[in-house]
Amino acid sequence: MKMIIIASDKSRGSLGAAGNRLLAVTAAITCLLGAARAADMITSKVDVTPPTKQFSGDEWRAISLSAGRVLKHVDQALDALADKQTNTATANIEKGLTLVKIVQGTLPPTIVKTEIKGAGLTYQDEDPIKPAFVPIYREYDQVDVVSSVTAQKQQAAAPPAKPADAKGAAAAPKSALAPQYTYAGFDYTGIKLNLRLAKRDLLLAQDLIKQGDGKAATLALQDIQSSGVIFEFSTTREPLVRAMDNLRLAESELKNKHPDQAKTALAGAVDALKNYEKMASDSRSKEVAKMHNEVDEVAKNIAGQKEETFSKMISGWWDKCLGWFGN
Repeated sequence: MKMIIIASDKSRGSLGAAGNRLLAVTAAITCLLGAARAADMITSKVDVTPPTKQFSGDEWRAISLSAGRVLKHVDQALDALADKQTNTATANIEKGLTLVKIVQGTLPPTIVKTEIKGAGLTYQDEDPIKPAFVPIYREYDQVDVVSSVTAQKQQAAAPPAKPADAKGAAAAPKSALAPQYTYAGFDYTGIKLNLRLAKRDLLLAQDLIKQGDGKAATLALQDIQSSGVIFEFSTTREPLVRAMDNLRLAESELKNKHPDQAKTALAGAVDALKNYEKMASDSRSKEVAKMHNEVDEVAKNIAGQKEETFSKMISGWWDKCLGWFGN
């Protein structure tokens, strides 16, 4: 609140010393209120300086090769742990860590400067931010790297099976939730490795092996494959990937005498195809609509489907989806 008192020379004279004191007090209050408002304010400023170094094509290929070989050593370490060969597993983990450190040490940072002022105080900080993800070029996407990653993603997507009952019945089948990247060998546009997560999990696995806990070390390494590797898809391809995954999953579930799970997978394929229909051209959208209506009808009568006939239908739908990838 601001108080303003205006007094003429005549009134000042009549007020005398008391009036002058009143004016002085009023001015002081006004100054204090203004200072209080200034103290209540808070401001911030962030300056971002991008990296000055630009990598050449050869340098990017070297970085991508390094990231791909991290995954190779993770896979080899997992194989070694499965065979109880802890020395071999440790050697591969150390190689993976060396590659991560090389890439992290090579990547130029983005400098972020932050300044915040308030309550008469000033905060300043400077952070060198390095990219968390590095790309792996397709030329380095060897089957032994990608297949192990996609297999782990598929396993991670399904909840653990229920234990057998008291009568010794078989455990319940895996969930009909389709893995997202089963066919990553040809249907994705890019693949990236999360260096920070990879380094964290490699160090954790290394420490767990030293403690004699091979099982926990295995889980740490599998986390790199399931969480540390990101497949990228174009906007239009991603629904097709999910549709194809669900179609193959439905086929597998029916072969294993799980019609309910097959029906759930088909429903997932229908949803994905409906999403693709919205993105497709007018001529193709009609084809897609026809397909998802066919899939939906089969799902409604899944219990009456013969395995051989069902597999042929799945293959036909799957091949049609595959054909849409390149057009």
